Amino acid sequence: MSEFGVRGIDLFKIAGESISGWIPSWKTGDLRPTRQPFCSQMEEQLLLYLEYHPQVAWYGRGDISSTFASTYKIATPQPVPYTIDYLFEGKAHVYLPDAIGQLLDGRLLIAEAGLEQDKRRERNRAKAEAACKVAEQQGGVYWIGTEATLSKTRHTNLVFLHARRQTFPSWSQLSEALQVLWPWGEAACVQEVVERLGERWPQAEREAAVWKRCADAAAQGHLLVDLATIFLTRLTPLICLSSDAPPILPDPLPSEVSERVAVLPEVVLEENDKPVNLLTTFDDSTLEGSVRERFLRNVRAVEQVLAGSSVGEVAQEMQIARSTLSRLVRRARTLGVRACVPYATYNRERDMHPVFQDVIRRLYQLPTKLSLTAIAEHADLVRAAKRVQQDTGSAPALPSYKQVRSYVRVLKQEPQILRAREQMRSSARDRQSPRSFVLSIPAPAQLAQVDEHSMELYVMTPDGIPVTRRVHAAVLICVKTAAIMGAVLSLGPLKEEDYMRLVKQALEPKDRLVLQAGCQHPWPCSGKPAIVFHDRGKIFTSERARQVLVDRLGIITEQAPPYCPSAKGTVESLFRWMTQRFERRLPNTSHGIHDAEAAAQAGAMTLEELERYFLPGHCGRLPAKLGWATSANPCGALGRSRPGNWRPPVSGRTGRSQAASDEGGQPKNAQPLLPGP
Repeated sequence: MSEFGVRGIDLFKIAGESISGWIPSWKTGDLRPTRQPFCSQMEEQLLLYLEYHPQVAWYGRGDISSTFASTYKIATPQPVPYTIDYLFEGKAHVYLPDAIGQLLDGRLLIAEAGLEQDKRRERNRAKAEAACKVAEQQGGVYWIGTEATLSKTRHTNLVFLHARRQTFPSWSQLSEALQVLWPWGEAACVQEVVERLGERWPQAEREAAVWKRCADAAAQGHLLVDLATIFLTRLTPLICLSSDAPPILPDPLPSEVSERVAVLPEVVLEENDKPVNLLTTFDDSTLEGSVRERFLRNVRAVEQVLAGSSVGEVAQEMQIARSTLSRLVRRARTLGVRACVPYATYNRERDMHPVFQDVIRRLYQLPTKLSLTAIAEHADLVRAAKRVQQDTGSAPALPSYKQVRSYVRVLKQEPQILRAREQMRSSARDRQSPRSFVLSIPAPAQLAQVDEHSMELYVMTPDGIPVTRRVHAAVLICVKTAAIMGAVLSLGPLKEEDYMRLVKQALEPKDRLVLQAGCQHPWPCSGKPAIVFHDRGKIFTSERARQVLVDRLGIITEQAPPYCPSAKGTVESLFRWMTQRFERRLPNTSHGIHDAEAAAQAGAMTLEELERYFLPGHCGRLPAKLGWATSANPCGALGRSRPGNWRPPVSGRTGRSQAASDEGGQPKNAQPLLPGP
């Protein structure tokens, strides 16, 4: 379904790529944000960079059609698509930039995002040159954002501030109070300013007002803090400049991706420097007996030749081949005495391409223990050759069986590979780095995952009629702390109303739910997540979900890749625990019998009764089970919302359903999530 005959324009995709998420934008100046789609993380970082660039008046997608914009209700101040003609390999093509916009002085802005390696290809270079020419003709600029030019730390801080720009009812009063209690140009941290505001407003509203003022100042370039080097916290000193102060600009983006060539420093000899005797720089006491004898023989032979003796006479006297002695003399003049050590400096480069060596090394360490024939005929070698051909323009020759066998012999000499291949069933995982993904998230509720789960449970109506539809659950969980921010149950597949109920539950305090479920401990997890990560389910990608989350609440939404449940590892771990430790221990489970009516009659439980067991049994239990929320983590996540002696009910079925033991629990120092704006 294309428009205008331009390749890449589609009603459901952007330049042939599926939509990965939406960003709310306040560049238009309205009370509610407008939405901007993105197809990759680099595009998301670029759009957020433009959102907080003080010289950008507005921006939008340049590779969408007018039908796409009207369908998804995207504001387009300039006609779209924005096409740029360019030549590549003697043929005319059309280039659609990722983003277009306008600077405050009225100049045109064209921006592109992508990986640096991909932008160095010839075709993308031709696109960049054509875009630069168009921008220069109209007096504008062309920017390219890559992983090398877009700071991850700055992007994380912008996501943190972006989630706190939403206006709330008491903002006008708090804004007036902040102008008096926190003057322009004064350095103060958020915690100090919150204390200055007193007790007139709730704690959450006071902190939300301070962060909103910082976020608005950052959008105008008036927040005096280095967002590219430090993470924002309550204790970070911040300075908000006045509106008439000159804006602070972020690091500029280049207009082209330059080739980075590592230049080694040249060694310059001064006049007073004397040549070093290369034959006196090696300690032969480290060599074994036979190797040491050969080394001393080679040294004596080389010294005689360098002293003026004939190569043939010395070779005949030392019983060395003439060609070998000539080679030793040449290498000794370059490498010194180490050239005389057997097998110390000689290394012949393999004819096989380095890309194939990496592939063979990876295949040889697989737990399946592939044979040499399977490695030599593996499809990954062909894919690697195609990638090299796309990058360099010439396809390398595939390695032969003999080359694979000789390289595998070298791999067998490495202790780590030998241990992984021969002594272990599978390769052992390395210890996780402190800079892992979860630990790299700076604040709670910065990233939340949501998903739907079909439970192996059946219920009955209040009048005793079995319901043959499975119970479905949806959970919104914080990735940083593994804190469950919301959980709902539904008969049958979830609908948009259930998703909205889940989001509403995450935003509101849980006191009422704690009283209804009879929990002995509070559930202090409420707030607005900055990013909601979901799969491609209909309830998560619907227009109503975009209107509520993106347009109304100002939340960034991201979609997981298709058929990749590992991308939502936190919420999937919760569902695995639910299946093994909760569902299959209840009497109304269908595990093992596959009979819906029998399962419902055995449990004799209504949906309301199941909810009273579901909330105390999960909220507050998962982090301790997985070892995520420990006393070493000050953001510990959940309060203990589970009764101390809670056990799921067991009735009507013995031998297969057992009571869940009260294992684990929350740490004593667990703290609630940071309050959202």
